[in-house]
Amino acid sequence: MKDLTTLGGTLPHPAVDNLCAQVKSGEINRRQFLRTAALLGVTVASASNFLGSALLGNEAQAADATPARQGGSLRFACAIQEIQDPMLITWIEASNLLRNSLEYLTWVDADNVTHPYLAESWSPSEDLTTWTFNLRQDVTWSNGERFNVDDVQHNIERWIAADSKSVNRTAFQDIKAFEKVGDYQFRLHLKRPILAIPEMLNAFTCAIVHRSFKAGDDWAKNPLATGPFKLVSFAVNKQATFAKRADYWGKPAHLDELRYIDMGTDVSTHLAALQAGQVDVLYRVTVAELDLAKRLPGAQLLSCKSAQTVVMRMACDQKPFTDLRIRKAVVLCADNAQMLKIAYRGMGTLGEDHHVAPSHPEYFPLPKRNRDVAQARKLLAEAGFPNGLDIDLIVGNTQGRYEQDCAQILQQNCLEAGIRINLKVVPAAQYWPIWDKAAFSLTYWAHRPLGVMSLELAYRGGGAWNESHYSDPAFDAALDKAMGIIDPQQRAVAMQSVEQILQDACVIVQPFWGDKFTAVSKKVQGFQVHPSDFYPMGNVWLSA
Repeated sequence: MKDLTTLGGTLPHPAVDNLCAQVKSGEINRRQFLRTAALLGVTVASASNFLGSALLGNEAQAADATPARQGGSLRFACAIQEIQDPMLITWIEASNLLRNSLEYLTWVDADNVTHPYLAESWSPSEDLTTWTFNLRQDVTWSNGERFNVDDVQHNIERWIAADSKSVNRTAFQDIKAFEKVGDYQFRLHLKRPILAIPEMLNAFTCAIVHRSFKAGDDWAKNPLATGPFKLVSFAVNKQATFAKRADYWGKPAHLDELRYIDMGTDVSTHLAALQAGQVDVLYRVTVAELDLAKRLPGAQLLSCKSAQTVVMRMACDQKPFTDLRIRKAVVLCADNAQMLKIAYRGMGTLGEDHHVAPSHPEYFPLPKRNRDVAQARKLLAEAGFPNGLDIDLIVGNTQGRYEQDCAQILQQNCLEAGIRINLKVVPAAQYWPIWDKAAFSLTYWAHRPLGVMSLELAYRGGGAWNESHYSDPAFDAALDKAMGIIDPQQRAVAMQSVEQILQDACVIVQPFWGDKFTAVSKKVQGFQVHPSDFYPMGNVWLSA
């Protein structure tokens, strides 16, 4: 404990003593210790030194970096989506455009450890209901103005306003009050204890805009920025260009220019462009293109473990899924292992139909759920469908053909019990207007460093992205309890109830957690695949 230092130079949170004892005894692992200590405001460097070991992968990579070549223009194949209001974006591709110019209060790295960014330190009260943040005092906007607490207050109050349409309103609904302590310090007063506040502030919808930005503004038309690049040109579905800022407050970017090019949704076309030298970085490679990507000369395939997933969710307020027996029959038919093996080539981890991954620090292992077609038939008969049932399943292939492959396997699985699924495949552009309205559909969910972050958005009653319209006060209460526990072991025990309630509700068929892949030119240096698809480009450079 005496070797640990905090970001703000204050005494560590009282719970850090227990974390130290647990990691020494082997009750929690090194990663659990680092992640939890960082959330409590302990510096990652001192936490690593306390363990007597090296930094995690991405930190070590930064420390050992080869001197970078300056200049050049990098071309990035990526969907160019609307970026009018950063808090309203719904896709990570849009956030990767924004993060060249806009920055976040915190940064969660590829190892899911939280670091300072615009906020240089934070410290929670003992009961986790008050969080004090100190901001950097050397940050300037591209118009020359100083970044300060007024910018942060403006953003957070926009997020949680009664008329806010941002998903942030759900994520931060427990903020009771924003207290401005000084020009560079603020406090968040919460209705209940929450450990993950620093991590939540790195959600892709939490980019900090200038205090003058208001509802109805279009950021792309007046792109005030604190980041290392400034927006030069932007056209939805076409291209976006960013130029290096000479007056950036932080470490200058290596590249002179970033060019994002929308090449449509066919990843094989993207790979052909990479092979031809027309682009340098691909946003993603799906499992269908892995073999091709491996064979490309002059390219490197990058991958990482991730908690990205797809869910085939049933709307609990639409017939026939208002009946738990119907939902349970579908879930009992599903062969998640078959979907992982065939649709995703085994490149991931088996899902358990409760949206918490084994890689999440709060995960609790439930007893394995076995497939039971006979029980599914029985439930259908009890629900009034002795001769089976016809239902539609809508798929948009928003992340690739593997989505449709999963749906087709479920279609075959369910037919054994007399559930006849009519698969409706629609273009991705037609899927998103109905993703949270259809009775039965397949939706992609991005990686989040904590399982509770997805649960908060997708399954809490009234949540902004609660596409299944599931609502259970017992689930909400169990989630509240788990989110306020510091001790990793105790938090996992509390999560047992959360996971079990959701699994028993049979809201989703969640086949697997998929590994993540992308491909880049061998000239690209400093680029690291991130489980959340977060790609800041300030440290990226091109070799000769």
